[in-house]
Amino acid sequence: MAKTFSKDPVEDFKTLYEAKEDYDTIIIAGEEPNAEQIYAHSVVLCARSPYFRSALSGKWAERKDDYFLLTKPNINASIFKLILKFLYRGIVKLENQDVEIIFELLIAADELLIQRLFDFIQDFLIKNRHKLLQQSPIKMLHFIVHNNQFDKIKEAYLERICENPKLLFDSVELPSLDEDALKVILKCDNLDMKESIIWKKLVKWGIAQHTMLESDMICEDTNNGDINTLEETLRELIKHIRFYQFDRQEFIPEVWAYKHLLPDNLTEDVLRCYLDSNAKPLYYTSPIRWGNFKIDSVLINKQAALTLAKLINKESADDITSKGSQYSFKLLYRSSLDGLSAHVFHQKCDNKGATIVVAKTLHSSGLVGGYNPLDWNGNNVWKQTTDSFLFKLDFLRSRVRAKISRINEDTSDYAIYCSKDYGPSFGEGPDLRFIDDHYTLKCKTKSYSKLSSNMSSSLIFTSYEVFQVIRYFTKPSVQD
Repeated sequence: MAKTFSKDPVEDFKTLYEAKEDYDTIIIAGEEPNAEQIYAHSVVLCARSPYFRSALSGKWAERKDDYFLLTKPNINASIFKLILKFLYRGIVKLENQDVEIIFELLIAADELLIQRLFDFIQDFLIKNRHKLLQQSPIKMLHFIVHNNQFDKIKEAYLERICENPKLLFDSVELPSLDEDALKVILKCDNLDMKESIIWKKLVKWGIAQHTMLESDMICEDTNNGDINTLEETLRELIKHIRFYQFDRQEFIPEVWAYKHLLPDNLTEDVLRCYLDSNAKPLYYTSPIRWGNFKIDSVLINKQAALTLAKLINKESADDITSKGSQYSFKLLYRSSLDGLSAHVFHQKCDNKGATIVVAKTLHSSGLVGGYNPLDWNGNNVWKQTTDSFLFKLDFLRSRVRAKISRINEDTSDYAIYCSKDYGPSFGEGPDLRFIDDHYTLKCKTKSYSKLSSNMSSSLIFTSYEVFQVIRYFTKPSVQD
């Protein structure tokens, strides 16, 4: 009968660690005048870390009086003692540690190739990100921005800040946020905050960088040096404010007092786009930020609209890391208000270019619909395209699952059917067709791939909507 005494080796290593007898390694940790000699056993270090196996093999460490001598000026003594406690005894406690200590410990574990400790600290930081951001939002953001090697942590913290930007922007420590960190946040498509509020926070941050500046003076007198000082401070950050995405009624009251901070051509172009709803932005073009994304619909929410935008752009609908959209959706037709007449549908939706159709079917929580990249003009006309598709959306808690059915290339001549006798009609089957004055969808697979194995050839819908799909910009985003 075998018995495992797992606690005995732990206790023996504890005794070895505390006694500091028969050591053969001296580590000089930290920089002078605060450097400290720490004693250890090479056999333990080598067994627990490939870094030490290499360092103590004679490649890096010096030999002096039969001792290995290893210098680590970039890791202070207190951190190295925590490292040794983990290597000898497998113990690490983070709950009551200052975040600076946790950061230093993570960096040291990464450098010393102590993978288990690194994974533990990383998981702790990610699991406790909400609490840590509430306690020290500026410190946390500075760390993830200036230590790009920790991608997993950076992604988790940026996602959390974007979901709840008040953690950062309402912090009394916001003025201490450095420009690089603020730029990272302003570049996030996922930031769930209206652009007008982001702009006000940015101006407030800029003024706080110079104690002699006062916002009222800047607004009242644009000929003094204050406006030039603020303009210089915000010059690079202003490029990441999405002025074109302001609510139109907010641009003048929120921005006009500070218009001298903006390049003249940018101000003129923003006003041009506000006056002409079909105009496209020319400067600092970026995807529609999540906080600015709007959808006038009783059937789909913002997440569903973003999913459809990704399908239109031929991106993966399962990618939830990005919430920026290159498309906006303008409601053209709603059956609950406009009725089911094919005539009314064409009256409202012809000559509008690309559209997306969304329908709620009876006895289902999901939605079905289709994308027409062309238009609905014409009568008894087939239109060819390889970019149209049908879709089915299912809602799973906070996520949207999409099933897509793209047009078959050999049947693309029958992608879209335009007839004054029907509402939206896709494919020769018809694969998806709205019948005039009926709550009936015809769904017979022929031109498109099969959308769902359990979808019948005829469905009853309760309502449907049609949106004009507007590409937000045509130029690539600004590059640093």
